[in-house]
Amino acid sequence: MKRAIVVYLEGKRELLLQFGCLYTSYRSIQSKDTDLVIFGPKQTLELLPDDCIKIEYDSPYHDYPYLNSISCIASSESDSILKDYEYILRTDADTFLTPAWNSFYPEHFTAGIGKYAFDSEVQSKLMELSRLFGLNHRGIHNIGTSHYGKTKQIKKVCELSLLISEYILAAEFYESEGSWPGWYRGVTSMYSSEIAINHLIDHLLIEPDKLDFDSTSDDRIESHPHIHCWHTDEAFSKFQFADGNYNHLSLENLDPSIIKDYCMFISLKALIELDVMKRVF
Repeated sequence: MKRAIVVYLEGKRELLLQFGCLYTSYRSIQSKDTDLVIFGPKQTLELLPDDCIKIEYDSPYHDYPYLNSISCIASSESDSILKDYEYILRTDADTFLTPAWNSFYPEHFTAGIGKYAFDSEVQSKLMELSRLFGLNHRGIHNIGTSHYGKTKQIKKVCELSLLISEYILAAEFYESEGSWPGWYRGVTSMYSSEIAINHLIDHLLIEPDKLDFDSTSDDRIESHPHIHCWHTDEAFSKFQFADGNYNHLSLENLDPSIIKDYCMFISLKALIELDVMKRVF
């Protein structure tokens, strides 16, 4: 079995810093069956370590970058590389892998929890759009942003999600951004992924302890293969890290068996070890 962690990366400072942490966590767990596959513009890929699998792809969705991680997998550029992997995790740069990844082999398509459709109006709108497209919606809402499954499944979800996103952006948000936490342009890719997954995936596992787990947690890392940095200033915060507010901390005073300290430990280690971090910090 071969697996891949798949990320789209632009050459922005904050994204390169986040990637450095993901990469350092990937290296630290020493997975024997997993590659780190990065899509992005040529000038960005040139900054990255050579043991990454690099695929040149400049996403056309500059006005809505949340589609980048979907469109790269849906693109023809992905075919020749991703066919070699049985399973892939489509995720974002602001994530960490823990040693629990090395024993994480779910039987079915897996996602964490999302937080975009708690409003009944939003849920009704998603069901209505599914009917409009002639798609089956199973009533599963708030599906997380990272998706782990068989490569063909992930690719089909990305292809359908991309088409749905293009329609939603053009038809629903042409004149207005909408209003959060109601119907809102900023989470269009979450809406479209939900619709696509409900239609295409017969067996969906929602595993919030396994994917997109919170980087501020005091839990131990053993049960949480994949950590995501959400919008917070609590430790571990990607924003506080990017501002240099953790630079004074000592690795010796951290407990990397605890999630928030693990993220801190990996991020500080990345600053010390990675050339790309030194260039952009």
